Amino acid sequence: MSILSKKIVSNSAWMMLEKIISMFGLIFVMSYVAKYIGPANFGKIALATTIFTFVQTLTWFGNQEILFKRVSKNISSGLKFLYSTQNLRKIIFILLSLPILGWLYFYTDSLTFIFGIATAIATFILVQDIFIVYNNATLQSHINTIVNIMGLSIAFLCRYLIILLELPAKYLAIPIIFVTLIPFLAKKYYFNKSNKTTYFKVNKYSRYYFSAGGALVISTLSVSLYTQATSLMLTYLTSTYELGLYSVAATIGISWSFVNQAIITSVLSKIFKEKDNNTAYLMFAQLNYIIIFISISACIGFIFLGKFIITFLYGSAYLASYPLLIVMAIAGLFSSLGTISSRLILREEGYSYISKKTLLVATCSLPISYTFIHFFGLMGAAYSIATIEFLSATIFNYFYKNSVILKVHLWPFYKFLD
Repeated sequence: MSILSKKIVSNSAWMMLEKIISMFGLIFVMSYVAKYIGPANFGKIALATTIFTFVQTLTWFGNQEILFKRVSKNISSGLKFLYSTQNLRKIIFILLSLPILGWLYFYTDSLTFIFGIATAIATFILVQDIFIVYNNATLQSHINTIVNIMGLSIAFLCRYLIILLELPAKYLAIPIIFVTLIPFLAKKYYFNKSNKTTYFKVNKYSRYYFSAGGALVISTLSVSLYTQATSLMLTYLTSTYELGLYSVAATIGISWSFVNQAIITSVLSKIFKEKDNNTAYLMFAQLNYIIIFISISACIGFIFLGKFIITFLYGSAYLASYPLLIVMAIAGLFSSLGTISSRLILREEGYSYISKKTLLVATCSLPISYTFIHFFGLMGAAYSIATIEFLSATIFNYFYKNSVILKVHLWPFYKFLD
C-alpha cells in the first residue's frame, strides 16, 4: 500500500515550493535590509520577532495539531472548532501583548516600539488565519503557497523601495504587516467564495481548546526552550565566535528539513482519516522510511557540497563550521522522525504523554549540552543537539503504550500491533 498518492505528492510539492521561495527570499532580501539599517536596528526587528513568537505559541495553546487532525478527519467539525475559537485567540493574544507593548514603550526606544507594534499586528493576523490549517489539512496547500508568495513579493518590493528611497528605518514596519495581511485577506476571500456554509460559534469548543491544548502548550514551549539550550550553553562556555559558527551550521544543516515537513504534513492528513490501527501504523512506518531516505540523501549532499555552500553564502571565514554541518543534518533526520512519532501519539490523543516527554527532554538538554560542549567544544554543540533529537525521537517515546513507537520503528519484525 502506497501512502504517496498523486494528491499528496502534489500538495507536498506546493508546500516545498513555498518554503524554497520564502527561504531564499528571506536570505537575500533580509541581508539587504540588515546592511541598510545596521546590526543595532536589525537586532530590534529580531527582538520583536522573538518575543511575539512566544506570544503566538501561547495564543494557539498547543491546538494547531489538534485543529489539523480534526479538519483532516471531519471538515465540518474542524471548521466549527476553528471558527468557535477565534474570539478566544483574540482575547488571549490581547492579554499577552498589551503588557509586552507597554514594556517596549517605556523601556526601549521608539524604533523598537514601532517594530513591536508591527510585529504584534502581523502575529495577530497569523493566529486568526484559520485558513492555513484548513488548506493544509484538506490538501489544498497550493492556495497557501500562491497567496504567501504574493504577500512575500509585495513585502519584498516594499522593503526594496524603502531602501532605494532611503526612507527612515521605521517605514520597514509596513512590510512586516504586509507579509501576513495580504495572504490572510486573499485566503479569506477565496474560502468565502468557494464555501457558502455558515458556521456558528459554540462555547463547548472554547472549553475543549484549553483542556485538549493544555498539555500540548507545555510541549510546544518546551521545544522552544530546549532548541535554544545549546546556543545559550555554547555562549556561556566558549564565545560568540563559536556561536556564530554553530548558527551557520545549524541554519544550513536543517534548511532542507522543509522537504520532510511538507511530506509529513501532507501524508498525515491521510493517516488521520484511517480508522484501522494496524493500517495506520503501517503508514507511519512507510513515512519513516521515506524520511530516512530523504535525510540520508541530504547528508550525502552536504558531505560533497557543504564547503561550497558555506563559502558561497557566508564566505571562507565560516568554513570551520563544515564539520558541524554533517552532524546537524543528522540531527535534522532525528528531528523529523521525532515529529512523526509525536503525530502518532497525537493521533491516539496521548497529549499528556507528549507534554511530559517534551518537558523531560527540555530538562535533560541542559546537562547534555553542558557535558558535550565542556569536553568537545564547538563540535560538542552539534553532538549535543543530535543526541537530544535522537533521545526525543526514540527512547523517550518508547515508553508510550506498550512501546508502539519502537514497534513502528522496527515494523518488519512486528507487522501487527493489536
